[in-house]
Amino acid sequence: MLCFRLCGVLIFLVYGSAISGQQLERRRAVPVVYLQGSHYEVGFDVGRIFSSLIKEFIATYANLRDFEKEYKTETGREAYDKTLSNMKSRFPQYVKEIQGVADGANVSFVQLFLLQMDDLIGTVNDNHVPRGDTGGCSSIGVLNRDAHILGHTEDAFGETLNHFYIMSAHIIPTPEDREKGAVEERFSSLCYAGHMPGYTMGFNENGLVFSINTLSPAALKPGNTPRTFITRALLAAKSFNDAERILIDEGLGIGNGFSVNMIWTEAWGSRQLYNVEVAPDLKANRSLLDIRKFDNEPLVHCNIYLRMNIKEVIGLIIDSSESRLKTIHSYAPPQSRRDIEDILSDTSGTTFHVFQDRADSVIKTIAAGIFDLDKKTWSVYINKPNESEPVAILPIRFNI
Repeated sequence: MLCFRLCGVLIFLVYGSAISGQQLERRRAVPVVYLQGSHYEVGFDVGRIFSSLIKEFIATYANLRDFEKEYKTETGREAYDKTLSNMKSRFPQYVKEIQGVADGANVSFVQLFLLQMDDLIGTVNDNHVPRGDTGGCSSIGVLNRDAHILGHTEDAFGETLNHFYIMSAHIIPTPEDREKGAVEERFSSLCYAGHMPGYTMGFNENGLVFSINTLSPAALKPGNTPRTFITRALLAAKSFNDAERILIDEGLGIGNGFSVNMIWTEAWGSRQLYNVEVAPDLKANRSLLDIRKFDNEPLVHCNIYLRMNIKEVIGLIIDSSESRLKTIHSYAPPQSRRDIEDILSDTSGTTFHVFQDRADSVIKTIAAGIFDLDKKTWSVYINKPNESEPVAILPIRFNI
C-alpha cells in the first residue's frame, strides 16, 4: 500500500500484479481519496487527481459516443439544455461539482454531463422496445440478531473495469451554495470515472448505508431529474424521511429509474432495512415510489421492478435480472455475512452470473462491497468475496 499527502488531500493506492501487455486486465486496486472543500473544490481535486483515469474512460466508453451523437441532434440538444437548466435551478451545487471535475481533469463539461444523463440522452431519438439496456448489480441485505449486513455487486459496462475510485468527502458549502439549499455533507461513495458520487454504493455520516440497482422503465422523461442527481442528493439525507423527500423530487421528478437499498442506523442504535423502487411519473411532476421495509426476511434486488406496475424494456437487463434472481433464491435465505459472500460470488449461471467475470461479457462485476454494520466496516473486493481478501476496508463513521 502506498500512502501520500498532496495539498491537503490524502490518497491511498493499493496495487496488485503487473500489467500484462497492452490489455489492462482486472486490477486489484481501489484508489481512495479523502477530500474537503466546497462542491467545486472537491470536484476539481477529484478531476485533478484522477485526470488520467477520467480521460481514458471517456475516450474508450462506447456509450458516450452514442450520447454525443444524440447531443448533436435537435431533439438531443433540446433534452440536454432542458436537463441542464433544470439541474442548475434544482441542484446548482452538483452542477458546480461536475464543472470542478471537468476543470480539474481538463475534459469537457458536456461529456461529463452526458454521462450523468445516461439513457435520458441515449434514447431521446429512439426510445423503442426492446432497448439495449444491460445489467447489472445485485444487492442482498440481512438484519437479524446476529448480522446487520448489506452486500452488493457493482456491475457496469466492461470499459468501467479499472476505471473507478472511492471518494470520502467533507463538503463545506460556500455561502452562495448554502443560500440555494446546499448543506454540509460527509460521505464515502464508489464513483465511476467522471461520474458524480452516489449512483453505486456507499454511506453518509447520518446513519445511511446504501446500494443502487439500475432499473429501466420503457418510457423516460428527458429534461427531468437524472437518477444520478437524485442519488447524489441522497448522500446528504439526514433520515429515512429526508431520503423519501429527495426520492420524490416534488415539482420535477425523476426522468429514468433505479432502486435503492438502505440500512438506516438511528441515534439510539436501532436499524431499519428498506428497498425503494423509483420510476418516472408520466402524469405528474414527481417520482413514483414503492417503499418496502424488511423486518424478518432478507432483501434481494437486481435490475428489475419487483413490486411496481411499470412497463420495462425488453432485453438483456431483464433476462439477466431474472436469471440472477433465480440463482439467488436457489440458496437458503442468507443469515450471515458468509452466506451473502457466497451468493454474490456465484458463477453457476449458463449465460448470466451473479459475479460476472466472464471475459466475453459486455457487463462485468467491477467490484463487490460488504457493509458490516456490527464491525462498522465497508469491505471492497475486486475478485469473488468468498475466495479473496478485500482490497480495501473503509471504516464506517456515523455522527448520530
